Amino acid sequence: MAKRVAFFASKEEIENYYNIQTKKESLFEAHYNLSPGHQLPVITIANGEPQIERLRWGKSGTSGAKETTIEKENLLDRLKEKDATRCILPLSGFYIWKDNQEKNNPFFVRLLNDAVASIAGIYISGEEDYVSIVTTESNTLVQPMSARMPLLLDQPTALQWLEKGIDLAELLSRTDNIFTLTDLTVLRVSKKVNDPSNNSPKLIQPIPK
Repeated sequence: MAKRVAFFASKEEIENYYNIQTKKESLFEAHYNLSPGHQLPVITIANGEPQIERLRWGKSGTSGAKETTIEKENLLDRLKEKDATRCILPLSGFYIWKDNQEKNNPFFVRLLNDAVASIAGIYISGEEDYVSIVTTESNTLVQPMSARMPLLLDQPTALQWLEKGIDLAELLSRTDNIFTLTDLTVLRVSKKVNDPSNNSPKLIQPIPK
């Protein structure tokens, strides 16, 4: 499940990874405990070129954000609707909880050899613009804690994800085996993550199991 994420990549890392340029320094403000309703960094295509902005995670609702995730299995049908387009969330990692029980210690999942984790998303435009994270069945590393996880893309696949003419069904078929178990790390971290108001680099520091 995708309930909480972190973003602390530098402006230079993001620009180099996606070959984009922006003068908006505020887009790169680090946050170690982003929850639905927060503004997330989002990469979309504008005038044929990738651009970065911030968009709300999930649609506003009386009981909290809605439509924060969409299952990979339902993605093709959702993208047939005119208000939905593909986007990339250039994040640093995400949190999971054993059986999604947020009273327990969370685990922080990140890539071992990349500062940026490209997470597949969709951008919904209309009266309210927001993004949803695409989820997939968890790999064997994450599965003991959570049945689902965000869909991670490597650099080439992330750039293809943004292409309008791409065969999305074929691309999705290739996303299951992009990363091996040795590409990811799962770290047990502090219960302070459970409080969305906490935001500190200390939140991603591993603690003994």
